[in-house]
Amino acid sequence: MPINRITSDSSLIDIESNFRVSAGPGAGKTHWMVEHIRNVLHRSNRLGKTRKIACITYTNIAVETILVRLGTSAERVEVSTIHSFLYKHTVKPYASFIATEYGLNIEEMDGHDDEILSNYSFLNEWKTRTKQPRIKSDNEIVAAIRKAKWKFNAKDLVCKPDYPMLVDGYPIRNDSYYEYKKMTWEKGVLHHEDVLFFGYQLLDKFPFILQVLRAKFPYFFIDEFQDTNPIQAAILHQIG
Repeated sequence: MPINRITSDSSLIDIESNFRVSAGPGAGKTHWMVEHIRNVLHRSNRLGKTRKIACITYTNIAVETILVRLGTSAERVEVSTIHSFLYKHTVKPYASFIATEYGLNIEEMDGHDDEILSNYSFLNEWKTRTKQPRIKSDNEIVAAIRKAKWKFNAKDLVCKPDYPMLVDGYPIRNDSYYEYKKMTWEKGVLHHEDVLFFGYQLLDKFPFILQVLRAKFPYFFIDEFQDTNPIQAAILHQIG
């Protein structure tokens, strides 16, 4: 693909073409994207009165920055983190489709955060379910669970840390982290990374959701794409 040098004049880029902007820190990539979004809002024949532009970034601070720069144009743009976007448009409306499969209590589900469930009775039940009663240090268990992330193992998603964790001299089995997830889902608790897990599963199992997203958001822009992890990239590829 030929490399086009761009300037602040975003009209140089066709609004109906895919593109990637590659430049160093401080080069003005976000500024250029905001100007390009304004250009799309001004020229597009596909937005109509109800459709919006989706703009995904990776921190709440970046969301606020883009909203401020868009000004009144922000009414036609949905600016959010990928976790918030997936929860609002995929997980929350469609979680019932896979709730039974994953034991998710959708009646208690209310948002997502990174708080690890760590009360005494919960961790005791986890030890019982995973048959690891010899592990006594609850603080170290919580620290190990905090390090576990969803990642691809071939085509499947598994939850585990980057390297094996020892607590009280005993290794925590990899399947123990998934058991923790199931226990939280039974309570309707979702962590941030679980939003990616359920978002990916829903889009993979129910392709019509992709059609709904594309109908709502005919344009999809990603700010700071270099911060995208493999699961996020796979989800964006599905949408694209």
